[in-house]
Amino acid sequence: MTIKEDTKKEETETQESKTDITEIVNKAEEYVTNLFNDDLPEKLLYHNLAHTQEVAEIAQKLGEMSEIGKEDMEVLLLAAWFHDTGYIKKYNGHEAESVKYAEEFFKKQGYPEDKQQKVSKLIMSTVAGHEPQGLLEELIHDADMAHMGRKRFFRRGELLRVELENFQNTSYMELEWEKKQYSFLVNNIFYSEAGKEEYAKRRVKNIKKQRQNILKARKVTVRTNTGKDFGRGIDTLYRANYRNHINLSAIADGKANMMISINTILISVIVTLSGASLSVSQGFAIESLRYTIPILILLVGALVSVFFAVMSARPKVTSKEVDMNDVKENKISLLYFGNFLGIPKEEFVTYLSNLKEDQKKLYDSMSLDLYNLGIVLKEKYRLLTVAYNTFIIGLTTTVMAFIFIFFYTNA
Repeated sequence: MTIKEDTKKEETETQESKTDITEIVNKAEEYVTNLFNDDLPEKLLYHNLAHTQEVAEIAQKLGEMSEIGKEDMEVLLLAAWFHDTGYIKKYNGHEAESVKYAEEFFKKQGYPEDKQQKVSKLIMSTVAGHEPQGLLEELIHDADMAHMGRKRFFRRGELLRVELENFQNTSYMELEWEKKQYSFLVNNIFYSEAGKEEYAKRRVKNIKKQRQNILKARKVTVRTNTGKDFGRGIDTLYRANYRNHINLSAIADGKANMMISINTILISVIVTLSGASLSVSQGFAIESLRYTIPILILLVGALVSVFFAVMSARPKVTSKEVDMNDVKENKISLLYFGNFLGIPKEEFVTYLSNLKEDQKKLYDSMSLDLYNLGIVLKEKYRLLTVAYNTFIIGLTTTVMAFIFIFFYTNA
């Protein structure tokens, strides 16, 4: 039998069965339809009028297969029509709101109190995790869960996923959602004989297919976490940044070495010439004392400059205690050498192993490492700036002092 023939058969059976529906059920159908069309939030993509109509049709079909009486069929169909109306006001705990809508409708219709209680009890039995008690509760449960045993389970499941993300302000990863769907299929069953007969076989097929979906989602997740879906752009970005940091560090060390060489030569020359001039003759020494101030300025300037240059080029290894909770929360990166020295070797190896499986953590750790390297570079260049500024100021002051003393003493 083709899908079209199967659909036509279902429609024919539905039309024939509707002739036995009581007047109160017809009014309930009209009331709920208007209610959903007027007040239902647009974000409800799964629990909407289409779902309610489907549950009511299946409930009637299962009720007829179970050969329940006319009164029980009436109660069952009323519960089916009203069981999700509470979603209009509340997403979690909607069943109690559904009962209120039903009671409000029944009061207007003058529906018997004992039947109202039966309908309300059936509606409340649709609460997640409730174990059905009695045939009617089994039938309403199976009608509500019938999508587990239909081909449309996966298509309808995507609508439910979007709906949950809208109302719970969350986002499901592909693997996480597939596992959630698998858990739903495995942990929920059909209770009534009619439900088992109609939907149990297809539910088993859906479980098998869902296992395959989990395997596919796991492959996608692995590709994402290992960075295979990011392309080379992100790798090039980090590679270029690391290279830039290394080059800048090498430039800083080169500048520091140049400043150290120049200043140490100056200091050596000044000390040597000053010592030699004082030892030549007393008269020459007295004659040279007028240049003592500029020589001292140059000497002090060179000494301060070489001090900061050495501090910039000096290797510094920090070893501090690392809080592993901060590491787990991605507040600290163990890729930075100043951090991983403070933990045992085994923990460092485990940390790297975890990074291989989670690309997001890996890139976050690399980002923190780059930031730490940037801080080191900032300190290097700060000290170099002080060294160069001191050298320029000292040299300039020395020259000006020499000129001033020369002209002053020869005026």
